[in-house]
Amino acid sequence: MPSYDHYVILGNGPAGNNAASFLRENDKDAKITIISDENIPFYYKPGLTRYITGDLSASELIVESLPNYREKNIRLRLGQIVDKIDPEQKIVFLRHKEKVHYTKLVIASGSRARVLPSMRGYAQCLKHITTYNEVLEFKDQIQAANDFFIFGGDLVGFKFIKMLGKMGKKVTLLIYPNAFWPFILTHEMQATIVSNLEKRGSEIIVGDDIHTIIEKENAYMVKTVKGMEKKVDMVFSFNGLIPTVEFAKGSGLDIDHGILVNETMQTNLPDIYACGSCAQIYNPVINSYTTSIGWPNAVVQGEVTAMNLLGDHKVIESVGRKYFDLEGVRIKTTWWEDIEESSSI
Repeated sequence: MPSYDHYVILGNGPAGNNAASFLRENDKDAKITIISDENIPFYYKPGLTRYITGDLSASELIVESLPNYREKNIRLRLGQIVDKIDPEQKIVFLRHKEKVHYTKLVIASGSRARVLPSMRGYAQCLKHITTYNEVLEFKDQIQAANDFFIFGGDLVGFKFIKMLGKMGKKVTLLIYPNAFWPFILTHEMQATIVSNLEKRGSEIIVGDDIHTIIEKENAYMVKTVKGMEKKVDMVFSFNGLIPTVEFAKGSGLDIDHGILVNETMQTNLPDIYACGSCAQIYNPVINSYTTSIGWPNAVVQGEVTAMNLLGDHKVIESVGRKYFDLEGVRIKTTWWEDIEESSSI
């Protein structure tokens, strides 16, 4: 019997694409649409630093090419911004006023770089590399620049710092321990990390904060609370991620930091699921909701979401843990994905 479902998936990352692929494998007749605000098909985000250095081409970043979507009969709509959703009428409203009707909705909108409240006044000075579009915008500037100021840290930031070191760039890092959430950085770990970075020529600032950032003559003057001043070519902020869920506010969906879902990835509203880093998943063991970030988790969540959309009752489980080395500190995690640096246990 043919399916009359229209699965609409908001987000073109690992969660959304794995949901779409599983749905197509098990429902040959349904209509499937992926809506993304980016202008590039599904790509491998952990490879962005290698794209900056030239070790990977843009085509090598691509996980699913446009012909693959056509072969699977999955409609991919790029460069489309979602303004809001109406769960009662089952409509997704796009920025250009188009309405997209669905029978079942998957929200896999991911996360974006977090700007600390204290830094919002300097947001125009802060650069990020969490998406392909951001990397494309800053790639040439990064290659041409010599002096970099990094604020925060986080695991993506440390990968970026490592890349800059290999490129022979000068790096000043104002380390912000809370940037590593959900990983807790102890004082001992911080000391080891600082020591290793300093050995490789990076200047590390601890126990301080940014006071002002002034853009002047294609450069930036950064002044800290304790009076240190640094003139640099570019300023980057790495302070973790926040779920991209603004379009869902006011829809009736339960939202905390992300969209709240149960162990089967279902929201509080019928026919709407959420997965990936935009979702907060209920954990019955601790009786609370937790954000589960990272590529490996997103892959599993996308597949579980699709199973349950098709009538299963699959409960999400944690993926296997991996170890990786963060500047001399051995970290065990379920969510960091770097095939060059991590290893399964």
